[in-house]
Amino acid sequence: MPERLALVVALAAVLTVAVLCTRRWNAQRIHVVQQGVPNWDALGVQPDGRSTLIAFSTPSCAACHKAQAPAIDIARTQLGDEVVRVIPVDAASTPRAVEAFGILTVPSTVVVAASGSQIVAVNQGFAPSARLVEQLQHA
Repeated sequence: MPERLALVVALAAVLTVAVLCTRRWNAQRIHVVQQGVPNWDALGVQPDGRSTLIAFSTPSCAACHKAQAPAIDIARTQLGDEVVRVIPVDAASTPRAVEAFGILTVPSTVVVAASGSQIVAVNQGFAPSARLVEQLQHA
């Protein structure tokens, strides 16, 4: 019995360390992406003076279509099309853009400043409309 307990504790410790290491690695990747200049060529578009929300999804991503898309629409409605531009990106068919922006999962969103020269935020996974609005206002 004590051996089983020791094994469970050891496995829990290993799992905890793995999760913490993965989170730190992801945070570092996001930090590196945010310090860089957006790769507009990978998207095939150029900045237009509006804050930009790049929305990465795939055709088969249920969370992208049922949760993230409505949150993006709410943020766009609150701020207006004259302030915000949304660029949808199919992650499955544009691996160059996925790599350029350090995307690990879908849905993911990237907020770019109106100047087009700075990444303000990277959201790996679902981002609620309130968070998107706040990030876009800071952009």
